[in-house]
Amino acid sequence: MKANELTKIFPHPSKDDTNIPLFANASFEMTSDQPNFIIGVSGSGKTTLFRIISSLEPINAGEIFLNELAIHHLKGRNKTKYLSSLGFIDQFPAKYLSLLLTVKQNMDYNLILYSSLQKEEREKRILETARNFEILHLLERKAIHLSGGEMRRLSLACNMIYNPSLILCDEPTSQLDDKTKELIMQSIYKMNELYDALIIIATHDMSIIGKNPTFKIVERRIEKWQ
Repeated sequence: MKANELTKIFPHPSKDDTNIPLFANASFEMTSDQPNFIIGVSGSGKTTLFRIISSLEPINAGEIFLNELAIHHLKGRNKTKYLSSLGFIDQFPAKYLSLLLTVKQNMDYNLILYSSLQKEEREKRILETARNFEILHLLERKAIHLSGGEMRRLSLACNMIYNPSLILCDEPTSQLDDKTKELIMQSIYKMNELYDALIIIATHDMSIIGKNPTFKIVERRIEKWQ
């Protein structure tokens, strides 16, 4: 992914006041070799950047590409197709799961929604993905009965099962104990190893970053931090 001189300005609630710039000529480049991290204080623009990357928020100037695809120009069917190729992992996965369905049913729902696989192929994909994310033993358990860590691993599995090209993770380790946090990060690294997807993680938790490519939002810019 490559962004060139992104500018995003929000109109001030009062028409008499100056508009509010969030990004000004912000540029960055990310690859799928490793998970990419985005850091910044609350209100710096991490959520808005995710919305721009998702084509849900227009920009005032600049450009952003995923491979050769111009995200900032997407409209109509092309935008719908792009959105269906994304995965999104939220810090509150229960919002995006069907809690009264089983783990297997949640995974199958995503395959039905985002792929054209037939039932037998879906069954094989479910077993393979559940094994990769260590939730094979949970397939018949309803999502509502999962622990916080299990629910997040299910969220990862549901997002990866249809082979998206881009995964956006919003605070994937928030409100987790250290052991569960480590398990989630192990799953994310496995996801990076097994699947050809660009992974971008927005976080306040500096302990999970390690030596991965990290970008910091500061003074309306997006700077390479390490």
